[in-house]
Amino acid sequence: MDEVGDLANNVIGIFEWGAALVVAVIIGWMVIRAIRKRVANPPVEMTGFGFSLKQIEAMYQSGELTEEEYKALKRRKAEQAARVAEKFLAGPNRKGPNFRKK
Repeated sequence: MDEVGDLANNVIGIFEWGAALVVAVIIGWMVIRAIRKRVANPPVEMTGFGFSLKQIEAMYQSGELTEEEYKALKRRKAEQAARVAEKFLAGPNRKGPNFRKK
């Protein structure tokens, strides 16, 4: 009878560890999926106001934008990129453009 009890305990232990492994794999898969989704679909503040620099330049070259509009959009895009860089690259305890802790 003692051997049967030990075998039952071993089988239960194997199932417990197996279930823990399955849960860990599922959680890891969910984390990886969330990261991929975030990278594939960045927030609006990271993508800008709808046009890339290449699209703005193509619109200017095709005559859809005047030179003033082109320069203004380019400037806005550069300003926005600077704000995004400051927001996402500078941590909460970092200051200044060189991001050194003070």
